[in-house]
Amino acid sequence: MGLDAFVYCRCWQDGLTTPCPVEPVGIDEEGCLALLRPWEGNKAAHRMFDAWQAEACPHKAMEQASEHVSNWAGVRLFQQALRAAGPERFPTLATALPNLNGGSLPADRAAVALAELDAFVRTDRISDEVELIDEATGRVLMQYVESYHGVFMFGPDFQAGVDPNGFFVLDRADPPATLFRAVRFGQRPLPGDRVELTVGGTRTVVTMRPVGEHGEPPPERLAVRTRSRSGEDFAYMVEPLRRLCAASVATGNPVMWC
Repeated sequence: MGLDAFVYCRCWQDGLTTPCPVEPVGIDEEGCLALLRPWEGNKAAHRMFDAWQAEACPHKAMEQASEHVSNWAGVRLFQQALRAAGPERFPTLATALPNLNGGSLPADRAAVALAELDAFVRTDRISDEVELIDEATGRVLMQYVESYHGVFMFGPDFQAGVDPNGFFVLDRADPPATLFRAVRFGQRPLPGDRVELTVGGTRTVVTMRPVGEHGEPPPERLAVRTRSRSGEDFAYMVEPLRRLCAASVATGNPVMWC
């Protein structure tokens, strides 16, 4: 689950593809190259179109570029950093990324976004990021995502996460009550999918899996820290976006979010 995107090549526009065995072919209402016939009653024709598109030109699926941009948490962290940096500094990037799958970014805006990406990645300090870490190793276990209200774990009776005030566990009542909150704490797995959380002399037992197990022994000591992030720290988003925007500028075709 996440954000993917592609940019069409120019082969169909420039008449360089092999002939399509079915017609009519054109750009549909979503901006995609498609067989312009209803699916119902034309399933065989649509399958022929799909087979043709896969091999109609030297580009796979007629795409000049195709990228997995990021999972949605990564997208939200990037958007959060843009807001923290000041949307007036990167106005196209601040509005270009979709909040759901679908939509497109026209080539003229992709050219502006490309320049903004270059400026973004050269910025020494973009934002401060709140993280929950394993104190023994420094491994990041959770990051504060503002649009998720910091929540990263859900259960039938609880939700847990991290925000600027620390790690928290809330019950699922309405309104929710705080079962546990701390900036630095210990945890110990207990039988029956329970965990003991300790801070100072206080012990809280919650029915949930330990934080940060992920196939490894769960950490015993955890802490919340704030770390300054530079533009280079967001290379996971910047690099695929750069390739997509460059392909859009080169072809004149939009970036298609999917």
